[in-house]
Amino acid sequence: MNKSKKIFILAGEESGDIIASDLVKEIKNQNKGKFDLEFFGITGPRMKSNGVSTIFDYTKINYFGISDIILNFLTLKIVLNKLIKKIKKIKPDILITVDAKLFSLSLAKGLKKYNVSNETKLIHIVLPTIWAHSPSRAHKWKNVFDYLVSIIPNEKDYFTNYNVETVYFGNPIFEKFVKKVNNLKYRTNKNVTSCLILPGSRKNEIKYNIDILLKTVLKINNHYNNKIKWLLPTLDHFQEVIKNKIKVYNLQHDVEIVDFDKSFHKIAASKVAICCSGTATLQLSLLSIPTIVIYKTSFLNGFFGKFFINIDNVILPNFISGKQILPFLFQEKCNSNNLFKLFCKFFDNYKIHKYIFKKLSKDLKKEIIRNKNGFNYSMSKTIFNILS
Repeated sequence: MNKSKKIFILAGEESGDIIASDLVKEIKNQNKGKFDLEFFGITGPRMKSNGVSTIFDYTKINYFGISDIILNFLTLKIVLNKLIKKIKKIKPDILITVDAKLFSLSLAKGLKKYNVSNETKLIHIVLPTIWAHSPSRAHKWKNVFDYLVSIIPNEKDYFTNYNVETVYFGNPIFEKFVKKVNNLKYRTNKNVTSCLILPGSRKNEIKYNIDILLKTVLKINNHYNNKIKWLLPTLDHFQEVIKNKIKVYNLQHDVEIVDFDKSFHKIAASKVAICCSGTATLQLSLLSIPTIVIYKTSFLNGFFGKFFINIDNVILPNFISGKQILPFLFQEKCNSNNLFKLFCKFFDNYKIHKYIFKKLSKDLKKEIIRNKNGFNYSMSKTIFNILS
């Protein structure tokens, strides 16, 4: 009879759900009857569909930004205490937290306090972005987890400066994306010039960025006599809100809402992008699309951001490449006038900027794909070494 083993996985948002569900698939693939595996966790829809038993849905801990966390501190504390009790009952052999950094750190410290971690190995995937702000935060992660797993190629150096050991197996999301880009056959429509606007993947990002983007589109369309067709990739559950905003600006015939995956070829053939800061900036850079990055948030988050954010490092493609290639407009600088000027610079000098972004794409691919086996394979091997 196979030995029973329990793995608990926590994801804090959609990207964590993707990483965790793909990892579960690979663990099951490599298991080949070695163990009788049970999976539990804080889950999203993908983890559930891959057989992870749900303790809580990730929406219980999915808060973004300092002000959100402060305002919901008591709620998060209650959820944390309930979760610690649940984990004590389950007694997993391995506990993996993916992103949700503050909550994950609090959970690991709570488990150590109650000696749960004596029997459970603690792994955290997706490290805090100390290279973007507050490098000294690395101290908080020292000697808390058994393994800290980075998915950004060169952030290890920042943690090493604080004697915090990390490992890099690859980037599970962008490894797949690079393969998709490499297999892409570019098709352009000579009759249509398309450009992109991406307001963000979170409710609050869309709330603060959509108006600026649509105002900018009006300015650009007026300047270029409406010759540009705009694509706006977003998630299904944001489509209705964005449609209503587009109607307010009377841009129904100019802006097409699309799904990023289903409209991948159309997106790849776009000329210039204006994108909310996040992982999409790296996707666009890998596609060699000249991209302008924006970010606007609440007054409180923006106020704290000015003191703590390293503007030179916060944009992923810039940080990984070590070059300031994507321009970034933050908070009050993020307005339609500044955006219009930058867009015209990119659009009118397209060949120059396209060449720069093609070189950037090549450099980024080399940095991301350092491990031929890939993240999930190597991470699963590590997990089985622990279980054995």
